[in-house]
Amino acid sequence: MKDFLFAAIVNGVVFIAWFILLIKNKSQGWQAIKIGFRTIFDMLPIILIIISLLGIVSSFVNPNQISNYLGDRSGIKGFLFISVISSFLQIPGIIAFPIAATLLKSGAAISTVAVFACASTMSSVLTLPLEIKYLGKKLPIIRIGLTYIICVIVGLLTGLILHLL
Repeated sequence: MKDFLFAAIVNGVVFIAWFILLIKNKSQGWQAIKIGFRTIFDMLPIILIIISLLGIVSSFVNPNQISNYLGDRSGIKGFLFISVISSFLQIPGIIAFPIAATLLKSGAAISTVAVFACASTMSSVLTLPLEIKYLGKKLPIIRIGLTYIICVIVGLLTGLILHLL
């Protein structure tokens, strides 16, 4: 029910904004609506693939395994493991966030999920050779290092804040 309420509120705000835009400027309003629907239909195949892959993977992976390796009992090992692994990934948010939600529902610690979501979308080591080619060594290495450190801090702070609440 909580997820439905959140989606209803977000969609309600979007529809109100579209309605206001239609009143203020009809051509821009219709253009925004067309772009919105085109975006939804363009994203639909990837969303269906993500949902299918999450279903398949979750049928093979036992939630106890996720809890053991990435949950609160795993301690700093699970946190560091997922932070390093996810920093090698280049995952768009539309894919990373459903994976993060599945990890959380399967028993992963909130700090581990936060560092996964942050590092997998921001800190890609795989793009390092291309960045070095065009930007030199110094800037890409600083970017990846700082991004990784920030992702670890975000994960730790998320876990700490939610633990205190």
